[in-house]
Parts: sequence; C-alpha cells; structure tokens
Amino acid sequence: MRFKNGIILLISLISTVLFSQESYDNCMSALTLCPNDTLVVNNYTTSSTKCINCEDDFSKVLCFAAKNTIWLKFTTNDKGGNVFFFADNISYKTKVNQASLINVSMLEATLPCDPTTYKLVGNCITNASTSLSITAPNLAPNSTYYIVISGGVTNINTVPAEAQMRVHLSGVGIDRPIPSISIFTQKQNLCPNETIRINSQLKNCKDSVSYSWYINDTLVAITDTSFFETNKLKEGDVVSVSNTCFTACKVVVKAKTPTFSVLNFLVNAGKDITIHEGESIQLQGATNGDSFYWMSHLLDSTHLKPIVSPHSNTTYYLVSNFQGCKKTDDVFIKVLKRKFEVVTSFSPNGDNINDTWVIPYLEDYPNCEVKIYTRWGQPVFETTGYTYKKSWDGTYNGGVVDEGVYFYVIHLRDSFNNAPIQGTITVIR
Repeated sequence: MRFKNGIILLISLISTVLFSQESYDNCMSALTLCPNDTLVVNNYTTSSTKCINCEDDFSKVLCFAAKNTIWLKFTTNDKGGNVFFFADNISYKTKVNQASLINVSMLEATLPCDPTTYKLVGNCITNASTSLSITAPNLAPNSTYYIVISGGVTNINTVPAEAQMRVHLSGVGIDRPIPSISIFTQKQNLCPNETIRINSQLKNCKDSVSYSWYINDTLVAITDTSFFETNKLKEGDVVSVSNTCFTACKVVVKAKTPTFSVLNFLVNAGKDITIHEGESIQLQGATNGDSFYWMSHLLDSTHLKPIVSPHSNTTYYLVSNFQGCKKTDDVFIKVLKRKFEVVTSFSPNGDNINDTWVIPYLEDYPNCEVKIYTRWGQPVFETTGYTYKKSWDGTYNGGVVDEGVYFYVIHLRDSFNNAPIQGTITVIR
C-alpha cells in the first residue's frame, strides 16, 4: 500500500513539473504584452474565481463564462487607436472528455480587475480551435486593457480545454517609435592621458533613465548627463553607452564608438634616488620624442642626463613632445639631511653625562624601528621612532641592566633604505 501511494505521489509531482500553473492565472498578475512581441502562453491547470464580483465574474459582459482562465494585458500609447490581437499554433491537452476549443475576448476595466467596471472592447470569440483574431477599434490613449482566455467546453466534451498558443499584439494604438541612441566624439586619435568628452543622443526614448558608460564592456560610469569624460583610454579601447526607454515594455538601446588610437612614445625620468645633502647625482632621463625639457630652472634642461645637487627632497619632471602630444614623467630625489653614526657605548650611571644611548640624526627617520637584545637574544628595548626623549637609558622593565655588550638592530623603514643596520653597544657602569 505504501508503494502504491508513493507511485501516486511521484505521478503527481511529474504532472506538476510538466504542467505547472502560470502566474497570470489571475487578473492582478496579468501577463504584459508588448508592442509587436510574440509570446507563448498556456492555461494549463489554471482555475476560475466564480464568486460574485470576483475577477472572473465577467459572463454578463463577455460572450462566455470563466473556465480555467488566464489574463493578459497591454497599455496603449500616447495617441491610442486600433489594436489587433492574434493567436495561433494552438495545441491542446487530450484528457478524457476534454474539449479542444478556446474562448477569447478583450475588455476594459475602469478600476483594475473590478468586474463592476468591465466593458467589452472589440469582438468576443467562442469555440476557436486553430487560430483567432480580435480587433479593438479606437482604444483610448495611455489606458490599460485586458485579454481573457478561457477553456471551452461542449455538450460531449465537458472538461474545459487546456491549450498552449502563440499570441501577438499589434496596431497603431500600441505602436511606438523605435528608440535609438547614437554616440560620437570629436576625435578618435588621442594623446596619452588626454581627457576627451564622449557625447550621446537619444531618440524616441520615452521615460529614459541614466546613461551607463562602458570601456571595453566594463561599466565605468553612470551619469544623468548625455556625455562622459575620461582620460583613461588606451590603444584599442572602445567606449559604449546604454539607456533604458519606456516604463512598461522596457527597451534597452546601446551604441559604441569605433576603436580609439592612443599615440604612445617613451618618456622616462629614471628611478627614484636617495642621496645625502651636499652630494650630486646624474639624472637618467630617456625619450624618443621630437623634443624635451626638464621642468626646473635649477638644472640644464637641454640634456637628458643633467647632474643635480638638490638641498632638499625634490621632484624633477621630464616633459617630451611627439607629433603634437605631450607626455611627462617624474623622478623623486630624497635628500638625507645628515649622516648619522651609531654610538657604540654609553654610561647610564646617573652623572648626567652620556647617561642615554643617543644616536645623532636618527630622528630624520621618524618611522625607524630600534631593537636591543642581550647576547642570549633576550629583547630589552624596542621603539618606533628614535628621539632624544625615546633614547635607551640602560633599563629593562624598570630595572637597570647589567654592564656589558648588547646587540642592536635598526630598521630605517624608509623606501630607499631597506637593509637593517646592526651592531653592538657597550653599557658601562
């Protein structure tokens, strides 16, 4: 008995998968038909709400009563006019005593899905079998209308028809001008990092939203304006734009530019360098441009590799021109104001002479890290940033350390000085 019930349940599940009830089984969920689109619909396993003033209470208005109905709807355009509904390729389910006829009509509802406001528009069709058409003349503009499809019955075939069909809607009452978008710019050949404005123009696009801009199909901006500016274009890039038209039956329009060409040429000011105050260094500029100059009055701008002696941190800019385009690169010279030398001993004996381990000029490196260890590797001191106030006084955890040799490791933590500085320091009592 359990096995039999299991088979029945399985059959029921298969039936549900193959012939599931459509969401447009009721008026409030009516399926929207868009102008000149073709859809496939069905009334498989649908129902009818037959109570008084329920949505399917339309028999006083239409030429048939509700039998497993489905609902479709459409909205007329700004002008209104004639609308034509067409259905064909109708195929029926073939249950025992099931009919192979459908009923179709079109109605207006002053209040959405309120049967007391239903009014017939166009012709009402009963017992159609292979194809059918409805003509609704002179429909009002910007108004919503409903199409009701119901399974038919006969005196012999009393099970209402269940069918799948292809439906199509057309006519001047719903026709819309075809929307389009164009994209254009003043030039396709660019200089490196050149800022360019790309414009677009919409036509016949009612209820348009914001503009979406893409570079090589990657979304880079959303604007309320019809233009987009960028300086990020590279050789071979393509810019495209899209917008969405109409609140109902939305249409997405797109356009793209031809491929951009970006002139590329060599401009290299050289690697960033660290020097000490008073030192000189030769810049290593390189370019294949038509002309160049260094953007500084402190050096000889006529040579690609001038010698410079900056007194403080300085950035030099190499500017090159090629076929009307200008390109710039820079080099940063970090100037260490003073060389520091690590003191190798101090005497923290309280006589106010050499009582702390002072490292002159280490404060020029505010991010430096200083660590001190015993000969057995035990840490006794650690700090980030080393100033006079932070200098080691020969103590650990509040007590004085023993006289003797200790080891230090200093990390300047500077982008130009990565290697640690290591050595020993002697504590003298």
